Amino acid sequence: MYKYILGKGIELGGIMHAVGGVEEHLHTTFSLAPKYALADFIGKLKGASSHWVTHVLKHPNPFDWQRGYGVVSFGDRNMAQVIHYVRNQKEHHHRQTTNIILEKWSEDDDGVVLVWDDSNPPRPEGRG
Repeated sequence: MYKYILGKGIELGGIMHAVGGVEEHLHTTFSLAPKYALADFIGKLKGASSHWVTHVLKHPNPFDWQRGYGVVSFGDRNMAQVIHYVRNQKEHHHRQTTNIILEKWSEDDDGVVLVWDDSNPPRPEGRG
């Protein structure tokens, strides 16, 4: 799935930096030129990957992404930190060092936009 997401993201015009996740969700770090609409990019990425799992991989169970998604905007200064976080999702979940802001979502949300403030980045849960 990660390799597919990376390839499809590039095909859709994104600069793909990282993909990581656990069984029920994934995170991706990408850069997107202003000429692309974020919601369109994410919608196409989710739709194409859902189709790929269902029709190409022929997954035996029904596959569908959650309705909503979360977005965190961050600057170049935080790029390495965010990429590291995304690539190490399994470890963060296993050790319970997930970042509450980066993990927050709601099945009912169509998209939540959060801003990563370079002067005060979100901290992992339990590390106030």
